[in-house]
Amino acid sequence: MRVPKSIALARTTVTAAATEHLREQIVGAKMQPGETLPESQVGEMLGVSRAPIREALTLLEREGLVEFDRRGTARVCEFDLEDVRELGLMRMVLEPAASRLAAQCRPEAGLDAIEENLHALKGVSRLDDVTRLDLDFHRLIFAAAGNKRLRRAWENLLSQFSLVMRRFHESLEQRVQTSSVRDLTIGAHTELFQAIRSGSAEEAEALARQHTTYWLAEFSQSKAFAPQPEE
Repeated sequence: MRVPKSIALARTTVTAAATEHLREQIVGAKMQPGETLPESQVGEMLGVSRAPIREALTLLEREGLVEFDRRGTARVCEFDLEDVRELGLMRMVLEPAASRLAAQCRPEAGLDAIEENLHALKGVSRLDDVTRLDLDFHRLIFAAAGNKRLRRAWENLLSQFSLVMRRFHESLEQRVQTSSVRDLTIGAHTELFQAIRSGSAEEAEALARQHTTYWLAEFSQSKAFAPQPEE
């Protein structure tokens, strides 16, 4: 029996919509670390059956945002400073390589997209927009690098990067104003983009390593993922 495409497409759409909603809730801290996500309750909340919810939670497990306990109940992953350090080390490996390749390739469309991103960043004021454009800037560099496997390795960690970057910006905002977080980001991104656009591969690689090292050092000194004191 041939399964109608419309049925498969509808199921995929529901699963994708549920995944996107739950991802946004977790990354945006609307769902707290350790919070359980029973399929029946999540399904009732979203008005869908348990099957697409199970699929969505499985996808989020692969992204590193959800984990299942022994009983098969999903819960929001709890990130600690060691998790952040591991992600920071991954950035220090992936982003310098991508920046070097982007400087070597310098695709015209890719450079235009990065420049548009910088222009958009200068026009925002909300911290959420700064974080979104910050991550998109790095995505565009990986796209410009032209290495599919390198790009896929970064995208596989994107949800975790999104959660951690949001927390990083929130922590930084407590010390400086939102506009300063944006300006610091603009300064670092502009410097890196200029190296890429000029074809200075070694400089681009060094700047990316410098920026990711700074990011990790700032996190280590902040209390963004420090253990909470017991009451």
